[in-house]
Amino acid sequence: MFKSIIILKIYKAKPLRNMRFLFIFLLIFVSNQQLCAQIRTFGIGRAAGMGNAAVTLNDQWSIFNNIGGLAWIDKTSAFTSFDNRFSMVGFNTVAAGIVAPTKFGMAGGLTISQFGSEAYRETNFSAGISHKISNVSIGLRANYFQLSIEGLGTRRMIALEFGGVMKLTETIFMGAHIYNFNQAKVADFQDERLPVVMKAGISYRPIQKLILNLETEKDINFPQTFKAGLEYKIIPTLAFRTGVSTKPFISSYGFSFSFYAFELLYSLNTHPQLQPSHHLAIVYQFRQLRKKENTKEENTEK
Repeated sequence: MFKSIIILKIYKAKPLRNMRFLFIFLLIFVSNQQLCAQIRTFGIGRAAGMGNAAVTLNDQWSIFNNIGGLAWIDKTSAFTSFDNRFSMVGFNTVAAGIVAPTKFGMAGGLTISQFGSEAYRETNFSAGISHKISNVSIGLRANYFQLSIEGLGTRRMIALEFGGVMKLTETIFMGAHIYNFNQAKVADFQDERLPVVMKAGISYRPIQKLILNLETEKDINFPQTFKAGLEYKIIPTLAFRTGVSTKPFISSYGFSFSFYAFELLYSLNTHPQLQPSHHLAIVYQFRQLRKKENTKEENTEK
């Protein structure tokens, strides 16, 4: 398999430098059986503190977690995040993006993210658009995915994803998403392809301060996993989050704090065999440029 070739090449290239890196790769592969999918599709931003149960969320982070939820935003936002898996050097994901609402119930965004080190690196550029009609929104995101492996060269491919969010009642939301529905090919050898990942979930929001999410995720080549997440806002500027996911059992804890136009998010994820993972993100929300032009008119009239 192509993943086995990657691991072997990393080990042969720089055995001393990459021995620990190789050990973690093998451990993840044995314990989770979803090497690339688990690392790359793990939640970014708000989702990282909720066990990645984010398919129903409809905020600026939907550009990463479910493009179908992006159309619910009403402000332009720019954001960046840093994620370190298992407290290991070389297992870092850096991401950045910008999203904005447009006319006719639409919103769009651009992102860039990178995972890995010199030996193994994944880089992703994406553009997505979402459209909302009444209580339903759908979206499409195109990813230009680049995989670079020391000694094996670089592979480039396009992965497409599609998703949607529906507001069933004032307190219940549903969401669904599919990643790489075009089955982008990584290598001809054994017909190696990027994983196709499907997820669906439901969200219960009994009060404005509380969100309870349940979700299931399925890689077409592996058994499905289950996730649950909770968010509670103590005050409008401070929120706490927690969540769990199965196979392997991972627990998540996080919080966010808003001040002026900024929001700071931090999350901690545990793993049964590996060291904790840390996630840090910063959001900046642009002021609405349309500062009530009516105010000017009213002042002029006075």
